[in-house]
Amino acid sequence: MKKPTTNPLSSRIDRDKLNLVSRDRVAAGAHAVLDPIQGYTPEQLIASVAVAFAVVAERSGVKPSELYQMGKRMLHDEDRYHMKANVQMESLRDFAAQEIRNKN
Repeated sequence: MKKPTTNPLSSRIDRDKLNLVSRDRVAAGAHAVLDPIQGYTPEQLIASVAVAFAVVAERSGVKPSELYQMGKRMLHDEDRYHMKANVQMESLRDFAAQEIRNKN
């Protein structure tokens, strides 16, 4: 019997490297992703981010729930030695409050 093949469009991610990405780099990347769509309506922004998240999960081979938990951990686990990342993560929260909750 033939073994099932993986999706050739998928790239499997090294989980060790994924877990070692710095919060500074992650925060900067999240800002780079969100900045160009800040003029979208809240609904457009949420739908756009949802699709981007789904594509990343699908193509990386990492379960969406694992990606979500990793993101939550990085967002909320402040590191007293990396103040820049803490400030950038807080800025992401402020962005969400402004762009999603406070737009009319």
